[in-house]
This record gives sequence, C-alpha cells and structure tokens, in this order.
Amino acid sequence: MNASEDPSPAIRRAVQEFAQAWYWGDSEGMLGTLHPDYVNRLVTLGTQSRPLGVQGSLGSQTPPDLRTVEVRILEVRKASASAVAELCGWVIHLHLAKSAGPWKIVNAMWESRTA
Repeated sequence: MNASEDPSPAIRRAVQEFAQAWYWGDSEGMLGTLHPDYVNRLVTLGTQSRPLGVQGSLGSQTPPDLRTVEVRILEVRKASASAVAELCGWVIHLHLAKSAGPWKIVNAMWESRTA
C-alpha cells in the first residue's frame, strides 16, 4: 500500500464522526457510521451491572468543553481495521470494515474509565 492509498485518514474520520454523533445524541449520525452487522458491547467489572446500550445515552450529558476524541489506529488491512477511541469517561475498542463504500464500524466494545 503506497502513501496515496493510506486509509488512515478515512478510518480516523469514521471514528471521529461516530464519537461526535455520540456526544451530540445524534442517533442518525451514529447510524451513518455503522456497518449493517454492527455489534455493541459494554464491559462491566465487579458486581456492577449495566444494561447493554446504556452508554449510548450518556454522550449528550457530557459538557461540550469535555467532549474530546483521541483516536489510535492499531492495525489496517485491505478491508478491515482496528482502532481505539478515548472519549471523556470511555475507552472504545473498534473494528471497522470497508467494502464498496466508506469505512464503517462493525464492532464497538465500550469500557468506562471509572469501572
């Protein structure tokens, strides 16, 4: 893969769009970044139990000045990639896929920074 084919900016953009939509409570925006086979997971530790998807409603409760997104791309293949996004209060491990269109998030595993 040469520099002109570097998919990193497109992967980073997909993750950032996902995170920004989460922060603003923009369900439609989040859906636009997701692969049709998307799976969402939430890591719970100890005896604390949270229903799946609860983290999806928390982004809009984050004050705008704390809405940070740090993206690390871990690996890129021809049609798949993995990345970590650090948001205020959460770390999300992501798997992405690319077929005929843009990169889409297939899997997200959320972990609370306070858990």
